[in-house]
Amino acid sequence: MIIRFFDWFIDYWVMLNYVFYKFYKQFWKESDPQIRGLIYAPLWVLFNLIEIVFLLDVFFNCRILSTIMETYNYKFLIVFSFFLFFIPNYLLLYCKGKWKDIFKKIDTEREMEEVRRRHRNTVIYICVTMTLFLVFVIVKGLINQFG
Repeated sequence: MIIRFFDWFIDYWVMLNYVFYKFYKQFWKESDPQIRGLIYAPLWVLFNLIEIVFLLDVFFNCRILSTIMETYNYKFLIVFSFFLFFIPNYLLLYCKGKWKDIFKKIDTEREMEEVRRRHRNTVIYICVTMTLFLVFVIVKGLINQFG
């Protein structure tokens, strides 16, 4: 059971890196789009964790985010948390150019149903995350303005 979860997690983690890589390669025509995947995938996961804390803060009045910002040096905490995701991402995917073979394999298998489904789900995950964050910010603003 745990091994299946890790397989699923790694597959989607690699696909998250691939989606950022492909986006910046195709639409922005960057010369080194793999750097965007290396930076943005851990940043995206960290963003989601902060979004969950924000959700708890807004809807359940847990005051987790407020307590962290008042008690700790939150900038250090965010940078440290980013590097907790960044270092394994680099070591497992980008160290020694492993990403080239992995992304090339994804490109060749792109027409397979499983790879298309994973790609589609990853893009949906990115869009839903952005949408939920905007909804949370609007709701929090309305709560603060109108009580």
